[in-house]
Amino acid sequence: MDDEQEEVERVREWIGQLEAFSGALGDLEGESPTDYCESACNAWQHIAMDGSPPPTSPAVLIISESFAVLTRVMTQVATDWADTPDERDRLTRSDVEQMVRDGLAPILDETKRWLDANFPSPEQIAERNAAVRTVIEDSLAYHRTRSAEHDAQDAEAAADPYGAILVHVDPSRSDAPIIEKVCSLTEDEDKRYRDAYEQLRRMIDSELLEHISDESDRLCDVMVALLIDLRDNRIPLFDEDAYDAHRRKIRSALISFTAALYSHREQTVRAAKKTLNRGPGVQEVEKLFDDLRKTSFEYGWLEELRGALQHGDINAFRWGFGASLDDEPTANVYMSRRFMLDFTRNSSQKKWLQRHKLQDMDTDPSVLDMIKAVQPLMGPLQEKLDAILYPNVADDVATVRQLLNRYPHPNGLHALQNGPGFTRRNLWPPMSPLAARVLKFAATYEPGSQGLQAQPGSL
Repeated sequence: MDDEQEEVERVREWIGQLEAFSGALGDLEGESPTDYCESACNAWQHIAMDGSPPPTSPAVLIISESFAVLTRVMTQVATDWADTPDERDRLTRSDVEQMVRDGLAPILDETKRWLDANFPSPEQIAERNAAVRTVIEDSLAYHRTRSAEHDAQDAEAAADPYGAILVHVDPSRSDAPIIEKVCSLTEDEDKRYRDAYEQLRRMIDSELLEHISDESDRLCDVMVALLIDLRDNRIPLFDEDAYDAHRRKIRSALISFTAALYSHREQTVRAAKKTLNRGPGVQEVEKLFDDLRKTSFEYGWLEELRGALQHGDINAFRWGFGASLDDEPTANVYMSRRFMLDFTRNSSQKKWLQRHKLQDMDTDPSVLDMIKAVQPLMGPLQEKLDAILYPNVADDVATVRQLLNRYPHPNGLHALQNGPGFTRRNLWPPMSPLAARVLKFAATYEPGSQGLQAQPGSL
């Protein structure tokens, strides 16, 4: 009788343990269904290891069959993850929590009835524990099988890392954007398409010329900010600190703009040497810049102003204020003739500077007017440079068109795949989007129709 009462107390204790565990399911860690299942299994395992009953005790079924419930739920979560790629359609943590709670409820109901009736016999306990082992073994077998399938998918994807990708919308198939691999590419094909695309992109974007435009816009913004402060009387008449702050901003913007001019020449020549292997094309590029220096007084002195501002001081320029006919404030920036002539007094080799022309001027030249004078020269210069730097435009266009012909339609985002993907473990491969402006250029190109290049922004 004492043994029977001991068993009753043991079962009652584990019923209490299971009730407490079921009641605390909402407090377990894990945002995702998988993480939540792991937390639940770890928590129940920790409880089961603390004073586990003898293997012949009916209380063992409370422990083992609860593990069976957790195992079944974990298998359902794994199946859901493997077979439901769209995350919006998958089980949520809340769903899984309820599944565990619903699975444990029958165990609690049955074991509570044991207290008012008979416990399972030792044979029944052994039989039910064997059923639990079968559940666990089946789950392990399932995970091994799915893991092998995913390993095979990953191996197949690793052998096919290149391809043409299309991201588009098709309401008849999905309410979300569709990403699909329209064809595979060899490594050589991928490199050929990328190289041709990149050559066209560099030519079209004229990044060094765009940098000049960006810095011109920046100078505009600085001048506009100054005019707004003047108009709104934000700068007290005798507040030298406020004026100095604006002057430093103008100097920084001037340094950036003149440095962009300098970089355009230096980096273009460097690119020519790298691309053309120091052949005659390099000399042609250098001559174009030399001719621009000689023919444009403003270009040569703007380049020299860069050196003065970077290695001299803020006195390389000055500013002036006035008012327009409608009493709006005006401001201008001037290159200091005295400072620049002194700064270049040992520059006899720089014939293009035309120092005599600067000496003969009655007033300091406006930097803003100098920039305006240079602006229309840069586009035609870039076209001549592109003709030298990109002699194979027609071939590159033909190559990119071959790539475009692999896509089923022109709609959507075109991209090139950069590595393995489109597997269950790695749904989206790394990819390089192809800019629509470059693809449009390739699709509409006709020999001799490169078109006008970007021009620096107006001041």
